[in-house]
Amino acid sequence: MDSVEKKIERMVVANGEGKVYFPSDFFDFGSEKAVSKALQRLVAREVLLRMHRGLYCSPFIDTEWGMGKLSADASEVVRAYSEKDGFRYGPCPGAAQNALGLSDQVVMNPVYTTDGPTRRIRYHEKARPIVLYHVSPRVFNYKSQVVMLAVIALDDIGKNNLWEYELDHMERIFQDIPYAEIRDDLRNTPTWIRNLILSFYGSDRKS
Repeated sequence: MDSVEKKIERMVVANGEGKVYFPSDFFDFGSEKAVSKALQRLVAREVLLRMHRGLYCSPFIDTEWGMGKLSADASEVVRAYSEKDGFRYGPCPGAAQNALGLSDQVVMNPVYTTDGPTRRIRYHEKARPIVLYHVSPRVFNYKSQVVMLAVIALDDIGKNNLWEYELDHMERIFQDIPYAEIRDDLRNTPTWIRNLILSFYGSDRKS
């Protein structure tokens, strides 16, 4: 019969590089004490990396720059926490504006919107904590990724702070999307954003 250590190792290897784990992910394999000891041994063997208290990952092997074994990045940590704690998440306003081409500034800090509570997640001693801040859950109900990004980005910029070139750019984005694809989503967007997007379609819009 395989030991708890062997069972965990087999699961980690099968799941591949860069995946994040919590001790609770392995409680089916043994008691909390047995899992803790197995994780200690797997960290010592570098099968797993300990990122922070109660947080582990299978190392990512950097073959391009020769940096060896690297830990998972912030996006993978957020994904793991979202599955564990049952919240949804998306880009912060700055990242949404960058994705839409409204800004060329790249968000360097790990900041996300969420329908869960506002919180900070520490995942590495040398990295800035992940920041999750609460927004309306309806943001994550949109079927269209572009509509979701637009709501996050425009709500942050504000109705009276949009430049003409930003409006022109947004119009070009939406004119490439059939109105029928976003019609249902628009019913749940803030009024001024809905009216703005509708203006991009003009007489081409069909109700």
